[in-house]
Amino acid sequence: MSLDWTQKKVLDFFREHVTRGTLVFRVDDKHEIVLGDGSEPRAGMTVPDWTNTLKMALSPDPGFGEAFMHGGFDLVNCEMEDLIKVLRLNFEGGHSTSGFGSFIEKLQALKFQIGQFTSVRAASHRVRHHYDIGNDLYTRFLDPEMQYSCAFWDDGAQTLEEAQHRKMSLTTQRLKINEPGLRVVDIGCGWGGLSRFIHRETGAEVHGITLSTEQYNWAQEKRSEMGGNMKAGLDYHLLDYRLFADANAGKYDRVVSVGMFEHVGRHQFKTYFEKVSELLKAGGRAVIHTIIKPRAEFTSPWIDKYIFPGGYIPAVHEVIEAAEHANLTVEASNFHAGRNYAQTLIAWRDRFRKVADELDPEKYDEEFKRMWEFYLAGCINAFDDAEGGGGMRVSQFVFTKPGFDYA
Repeated sequence: MSLDWTQKKVLDFFREHVTRGTLVFRVDDKHEIVLGDGSEPRAGMTVPDWTNTLKMALSPDPGFGEAFMHGGFDLVNCEMEDLIKVLRLNFEGGHSTSGFGSFIEKLQALKFQIGQFTSVRAASHRVRHHYDIGNDLYTRFLDPEMQYSCAFWDDGAQTLEEAQHRKMSLTTQRLKINEPGLRVVDIGCGWGGLSRFIHRETGAEVHGITLSTEQYNWAQEKRSEMGGNMKAGLDYHLLDYRLFADANAGKYDRVVSVGMFEHVGRHQFKTYFEKVSELLKAGGRAVIHTIIKPRAEFTSPWIDKYIFPGGYIPAVHEVIEAAEHANLTVEASNFHAGRNYAQTLIAWRDRFRKVADELDPEKYDEEFKRMWEFYLAGCINAFDDAEGGGGMRVSQFVFTKPGFDYA
C-alpha cells in the first residue's frame, strides 16, 4: 500500500484523535486502515485530501459538512449519521481545541448572536431560503398532507402517513376544541395540512399563517379543491405572525404552532409569546410544538448557513420563561422521545433517495443532493440519545391565557 505525503498527514491527524469507536479509512480498492478501539459506533470513509482535512480540523462546523457537499470524501459501508457519531465521540462534540479553531468558534458565536435579531423582512427572506426551494422537491419525500415536522411513531404507527396522522390527531386533542364556533389560528401553517385536519375533524374556523409563497399557494390550491361547505371557515394568510397579531388581537380561542418556533430566533422568544397571547381571547389555549435541546447553545454554523438561517433550537427553560413573561400559564409539557424524529427523518431520506435521480438537475445538482443528505443525517444524529448523539427531543407545550375554564 502506497500513501502519498498528504494521505499520511491526514491519517496521522485522525490517528492521534480517534481513540473511541471505530473509524475505517478506505485508501484504495484493496486497502483499509482501522482506527479507534474497535467498539461501536463504527463508520467508514475515503481518505479526504489535505485541504479538506485542514478545514475540518480548524473548524469542524461548517468545515466537515462543506467537505462532504463538495465531494471531499465519500462514505464507506455506513450512513452519515454513523460517521458523525464517531467523530463527535472523539472531537469533543465537534468543536476544535486548537487556538485558531477556538478563535473561529468565537467569531461564529458572535455572528450567530447578531443573526438572531429577526426583522419582519429578514424573517421572510429566511423562510423563503428553505421553504421556497420548490414544491417539486417536498412533494417527493413528505407524506400527502405535507407534514414537515416530527411524526409520532410511539403508538405503533407503521408508516409515515400513520405517524403523521397520529401527530395531527394528538395535537388537535391537546387544543381541546370542545365547543362549536371556536376560532383557531395556525402560526407557521406550512402547506396547510394541520389546519385542514383541524377544520375537518372539529368544524372550527381555522386561519393559517405562512411566509412561504410556495406553501401559501399550495394551501390555497388544496382549499379550492374542498367542497363548498368545507371551504367555508378555512383561510390562509401570507403574512408575518407579528403583523397578523397586531391586526387580529383577541380574535382567537386557540393558537397552534408546529415546527415554527425554532425559526423565530432566540431574541424573538418573548415577542413570539407576546403575540400568541395577543391573538388569544381571555381563557384561550395554545399548543406549541417545538424541538428542544438539553442545554442552551448556539446553532450549528453549517445548518445556519445552508438550511435554516437564523434558526435556534430552544432549551426547555427558554420556552417556559418566554411564555410566562407573556402572562401565559403552562398547563402541560408533553415530551416525545427523540427516536420519533429520527425515524421521521429516516423515512424522509429513504423517499428522497428513491426520487433523487428524477429531480430537475438544473435546480437540484449533485452538490445540493449531498447537502440534503448531510442535513438529514445530521438531524438524525441530533435526535440520537446514545453517546455521540445530540439527545434532542420534541415537546408540545400547552399554554393557557388567564380566564381558562378547567371544568
